Amino acid sequence: MDEIRIIKQPDYQPSVAAAINRRTNFKIENCQLITQHQYTIGKKDYVVNSIFDLGNKHTVIDGVKRLIDNNFDSAA
Repeated sequence: MDEIRIIKQPDYQPSVAAAINRRTNFKIENCQLITQHQYTIGKKDYVVNSIFDLGNKHTVIDGVKRLIDNNFDSAA
């Protein structure tokens, strides 16, 4: 398992900030907005995808319920 460690110091460290790069791509297909964040930290690449329904009339409560359900599913 890889860990990302951030040193807690009050001083700004440009060497740490320069080592983290992020690229964001946006795509719309099938009434969904898909955002893909690509992080490069050191020599390691990470990808985080987010999918947002554009056509559905979900409420905030529906979204919170879905997040809770996803959290329970990933813990099982």
